[in-house]
Amino acid sequence: IIENINRQVRLIDDDIENNNQEINRLKRELDTLKVQYARTIEYAYKNRSSYDMLNFIFSSVSFNDAVKRIAYLRAYREYREKQVENIYQTQVLLAQKNETLSSNKTLKTQTLSEQSKQIKKLEEEKKQKDAVVVQLKSKEAELGKQLASKRKLENNIKNSIAAIIRREIMEAEKVEKARREAAAKAAGTTAKTTTTAATARTSTRASNTLENTPEVTAVSVGFENNRRKLPWPVGKGEITGPFGRHKIEGTRLFEDNIGIYIQTNIGAPVKAVYEGTVSSVHNFGAVSAVTIRHGKYLTTYYNLTGISVSKDQEVKLGQEIGKAAESEDEEGIGKVLFVVTVVVGNSPKYLNPEDWIKPR
Repeated sequence: IIENINRQVRLIDDDIENNNQEINRLKRELDTLKVQYARTIEYAYKNRSSYDMLNFIFSSVSFNDAVKRIAYLRAYREYREKQVENIYQTQVLLAQKNETLSSNKTLKTQTLSEQSKQIKKLEEEKKQKDAVVVQLKSKEAELGKQLASKRKLENNIKNSIAAIIRREIMEAEKVEKARREAAAKAAGTTAKTTTTAATARTSTRASNTLENTPEVTAVSVGFENNRRKLPWPVGKGEITGPFGRHKIEGTRLFEDNIGIYIQTNIGAPVKAVYEGTVSSVHNFGAVSAVTIRHGKYLTTYYNLTGISVSKDQEVKLGQEIGKAAESEDEEGIGKVLFVVTVVVGNSPKYLNPEDWIKPR
């Protein structure tokens, strides 16, 4: 915009310069015309009487000479009239050029004023952008601290879940070993026990250490069959932190969540999304996390207070397990981290909870 205005100003300056030159030329021409006309008037004044004109004609040496003198006088009169006309036209043209010059100067003033406004506007926009950059850097610095704290927290939760899985696997292996030994003792041979165990666990499902009984397997199957049908852990809420890696809007920062962060009211009841067994109630300072096992699946609910369940307790779908605590980074707002995990081999695999709960 500024470059276009500068280009316009340069063109206007060129027009003003050309008009000034033309005005000066017309003034010189007008002065010359006036001098010539003054001389003509002076000559006419000196020869103003009709007698002088008649004497000039009748003093001709011949008729042809008289005709020439009459033609000369007529041409002289027309010349004087033409001088008057030229002076008038030059004065009109000069007035037009002066008016054009005045318009050009006015236009230049307006253009320079617009340029000044645009420069001020650009300066203001630059100030605003600089302020946004400063604010963004400050915001990113604060968010960076929050993300570091969140990563530390989620690592602690992941370690807790991994420890729960290790413990559950060890207990499942103990149960399986005891079952096999009992079967072997009852049957009398280890080979027969192996055959009996294999027959008891024949299924189209992939083998999983945690699915060591038909009852546990049934819970896993029931959980799977309710994919996208599970209730939300809180009655009212919205997802403010989606699962997985994503860019934080308005910043250059990324976060990678192991679950979803659900914003709700402080003190809102938090409920089990499916039946299962409480594997752990883990304290994280003033708040707690509850992990419930559903066969080979685990659901974890973090940032709870008023825990109403205990380890190894059987819970039903929709049973209250605690209440939503205040968010660690937003005052006056409740927030719950909800995590869904499946055990693959001996390791946890984190699933997107939005693929399991009912869409809203």
